Amino acid sequence: MCKKSSARHIPQDGAKLRELREARSHSQTDIANHLQAFLKPYMKPGFTVQQPDISRLECEDSAVDVLKLLGYSHLFGVDVDFLLKPHFRSLRKNAFRLQHFSQDTDADSYLHNMENAGRILAYSKFPSSFFVSPHQESTRFQQIAQADYRETHIHTLDSLLTFIFSPVNHYSYAQRHAILGGYLEHFRHKHAKHLYFFSRAHFPATSLFPNLVLLPEKSTLLMLAPVMQPAQGDIFLEIQDEHFCQEVRDFYFHKVKTLDADITLLKIGRDTLELLQGECNMKAAVRHFYEETLKRSPEDSKLVLENFSPDMRGMLRE
Repeated sequence: MCKKSSARHIPQDGAKLRELREARSHSQTDIANHLQAFLKPYMKPGFTVQQPDISRLECEDSAVDVLKLLGYSHLFGVDVDFLLKPHFRSLRKNAFRLQHFSQDTDADSYLHNMENAGRILAYSKFPSSFFVSPHQESTRFQQIAQADYRETHIHTLDSLLTFIFSPVNHYSYAQRHAILGGYLEHFRHKHAKHLYFFSRAHFPATSLFPNLVLLPEKSTLLMLAPVMQPAQGDIFLEIQDEHFCQEVRDFYFHKVKTLDADITLLKIGRDTLELLQGECNMKAAVRHFYEETLKRSPEDSKLVLENFSPDMRGMLRE
């Protein structure tokens, strides 16, 4: 057990070093052996890393040197900044970088560590991958699935409407119904989880809203990079900039018009998909969705109508 340290001159965050180690069920001796194997080719003969060295780093009784810091970064697949205390991270210049991963499991591990303090997901598409991918083998998704994991999802309203009504879709009506059920289960009655939809109608039709993950605690923004590598892990554009991240957060929480009853819209959407599974025609389904919105969430009906396509609004007038 470490004594409480208040040494601001110690650069590493000892609690994070311990957290990373325990997440992989490693002992301090295991970490010492891994670091020694990684660093030995670059060091003078006789170089060793031993268990007490790791204990002192985690208890912040000694400062990590550059080589061990790089070793930890390599071993756990995290950025050096992630291992440092905030006031030391702030000394480094803001960074824009591409993060490459050779396979999906590497990307999953990296995102698991980056997102461990919570996240804000802002997507111009619906649904997010969490609700269409298996959770069992993904440490990242297992973390997100925890009831006390802090997260906020923000989607464009038109992406939800397209998901429900579009005849051109990756998912059948039955699959869409199940996905909306997953959303309801994930967000309903969870104090740490929040879901919002916002209207794209108040912006020019050509406006683009990128898909992004904002990590407020780490002043970091992650976006899929415009570079693809089939059959390998994802490539992320990672932006570390406190002021930029705050501006993005302010936009989504103060400048966009969000709906009042997001869970209610999911329920109406699920009911509408039941009708479509029963071969209800599109006109009747659109009318059902809008009329139910008027009854169950009248304050949102104007925004829903604005985000219907002209053809769908025409169906309501017929």
